[in-house]
Amino acid sequence: MVMDSMRYDHAMIADHVSAQAQLVAHMNDLRTRAMGTINQVATVWTQHGSDAAQVAMHEIDQAFQAVFTTIERHGQAQGHASTNALGTDHAVQAGFRGL
Repeated sequence: MVMDSMRYDHAMIADHVSAQAQLVAHMNDLRTRAMGTINQVATVWTQHGSDAAQVAMHEIDQAFQAVFTTIERHGQAQGHASTNALGTDHAVQAGFRGL
């Protein structure tokens, strides 16, 4: 019984991956809205000789890209862990069948 509770839960991870995809979609929406807000005032800043809009857009892009890169790495690690766990499960099953 203890071993079953320690097993890798593929369904739970699939739910987690789905939640991550929803989070990324929401974050992309936030990014788009932030850029739209900056675009609304960019002309005023540019008329006053400021490049603040371009700087802000660049910094927002960098911040979101860092988050997306982290989420992507996390997703890849989950995929590898799931594949490894499934391979181990199959090997254990084959070993027991061989007994």
